[in-house]
Amino acid sequence: MIDSLKSTLSSAGPSKKIDIYNQLAWEFRKSYPDSTLLYSQNAIEIASKSAELNEKVVKSLNFKGVGHFYEGENIKAFELYQQAKDSALIYGDSLQYGYSLNNIGRLYFNQGNYVAAYDNFFRALEIFEAVQDSISMSYGYKSLAELYQSQNNLEKALEMSLKTAEIRQIFDDPSGIISIYLEIAGIYGQMENYNYSLKYFTEAYEVASTINDEANLAIIKLSIAEMNTKRGQLAIALNNANEALDFASKAKNVNLIIQVYSLLGEIHYYRNEYQQALKYFDKVNQLATNNDITYEQEAYYYISMISEKQGETEKAFDYFKRYTTLKEKTENVNTAREIERLEGRLALEAKEKENELLKKNEETYKQVIQNQRAFNIALTATIVLAIIILVIIWITANRRRKLNQILQTKNIKIEDQQKKITLQNKEIKAQNDELIIRNKELDDLNNEKDSLLSLVAHDMKAPFHRIKGLTELLRLSGLNEEQSQYVGMIRNNAKHGAYLINDLLDVNSIVTDKEELKSESFELKKILDDTLSNFLIELTNKQIEYKIECEPGLKVNTDRNYINRILENLISNAIKFSNLESEIILRAGVIKNNFWISVKDFGPGFTEDDKNNLFKKFKKLSAKPTGGESSNGLGLAIVKTLVDRLNGKINLETELGKYSEFTIYFPIS
Repeated sequence: MIDSLKSTLSSAGPSKKIDIYNQLAWEFRKSYPDSTLLYSQNAIEIASKSAELNEKVVKSLNFKGVGHFYEGENIKAFELYQQAKDSALIYGDSLQYGYSLNNIGRLYFNQGNYVAAYDNFFRALEIFEAVQDSISMSYGYKSLAELYQSQNNLEKALEMSLKTAEIRQIFDDPSGIISIYLEIAGIYGQMENYNYSLKYFTEAYEVASTINDEANLAIIKLSIAEMNTKRGQLAIALNNANEALDFASKAKNVNLIIQVYSLLGEIHYYRNEYQQALKYFDKVNQLATNNDITYEQEAYYYISMISEKQGETEKAFDYFKRYTTLKEKTENVNTAREIERLEGRLALEAKEKENELLKKNEETYKQVIQNQRAFNIALTATIVLAIIILVIIWITANRRRKLNQILQTKNIKIEDQQKKITLQNKEIKAQNDELIIRNKELDDLNNEKDSLLSLVAHDMKAPFHRIKGLTELLRLSGLNEEQSQYVGMIRNNAKHGAYLINDLLDVNSIVTDKEELKSESFELKKILDDTLSNFLIELTNKQIEYKIECEPGLKVNTDRNYINRILENLISNAIKFSNLESEIILRAGVIKNNFWISVKDFGPGFTEDDKNNLFKKFKKLSAKPTGGESSNGLGLAIVKTLVDRLNGKINLETELGKYSEFTIYFPIS
């Protein structure tokens, strides 16, 4: 983006150059604030050269203040924000006036003056809401959310963050959406509402996946791992942390890698896997720099604890001394920073009082100037009134002549329009003929696509099954725990790939070929037991209870393979979208000439829009898998097609945020 902006500078006019310089200043603010100062100053210089562009100086002053803020020069930042605020009043720029207040609020917030920060944030938000600028409103809500969080007012912080998320979803800003979802997930985590915390982590993960943001993907998985560690779910936390390490390594983000190594060491420590823990804490110490003493300090602490448990007293004491040295250093740095914050706060308050005194003196001079200005305005108004009367007389004389010319021009245009309409009708007919030919070509291409999909999916099925077979052989060859974990991950990925291939083959064969139904007699309760037994691992991983309610001995005649495929898709969906530690209920029975089967879960439920798209292929609904599982949008489409083949009916009962229950009715053959 920066390269693109710079490339347009040479051909841009003065007004456009100011906008480009301002945007460049904003993009550089966090990494290179000195560049922010340079580009905002360039914009100020261009704006000051032309009276028509003077009003653009307000945004540039705000951005220059942001540059000094990130340089740590709070007094200079405060002075520029005040200049921007005064200029905004002069030019009637309400939006930038609001930004100036918000920026001043952030200065007070960083200095620990929360009362002054709240006052400025709230006044800024009132302005943003008054002008109905959505982006600015989200900025104001987020500032208040951070302030409420610092005061441990989690309910208000959550309210502000949810409002920010609602606005950001409207705009194409993936990074902003990821950031606010992570903030909301963190607040829910502090409130110990882990289901909602996991929900927003999952939402953030999906957005980050669409833009392949590996750094944020690592942060999300790391946050989920920390939450599961806190809850004591160490096996799940270990899997999450390994996924975070994979993303952080791809992003080549050393700071994130250090954080993941630290958490992996902590997890293995709590699992009493001390050698594994030591391996990761050693990696932390190898990568840590002066900027990472917090993680180095934690590593020394845990190495000391492990050494003590292993009877290595001298080593434990040596590492504990290193830990206390770093801890003392951290405390000294924090104390110095707090002193610096207090000094900055005093300087900021002194500067504000100085500004108030200058404004009082300025009001006296303004009154004298205003009186003289009133006389000049009255004289100017008299002259302008005389000129207006002369202009009205001249305009009236010319208006009649112009009206005649306009009527003649309109007549000519009407004739031209009629000719154009005739020509357009001919073009439309030609385009319709071409569309008929194109539709025929599209039908042929669609048939070729179906054939190719079936061929490719069928050829890909065998490799996935071979990979699963090889993982089974590896598991029997005597692996250690870490190797077993990696082999398990390979097996799970191969299994998920095979499931996707099966779904693709199913949906393609269902559309293109109609299998002949094979009716056979079987017991309803047995098929429920057999099908559910295939999902015991997934149920255990999410700690989901299950219940089967069916009278033994009930037999029906229909295509057993179809019923089995229908149940597998419904049970798989129920597990994916169920909350942790919830329940799944399977029921079946016979009513008159029909038998029925139902699958009920206590997950997020379906919206009205979801119901309209429920059985469409490749259509993902509003609900997201609660454990980060994959969903290809084919399961319910396959279920609907198979139910129709068996002359059955499918019914959904759902309540948003509480439960969903699919009930299928089939005629008894």
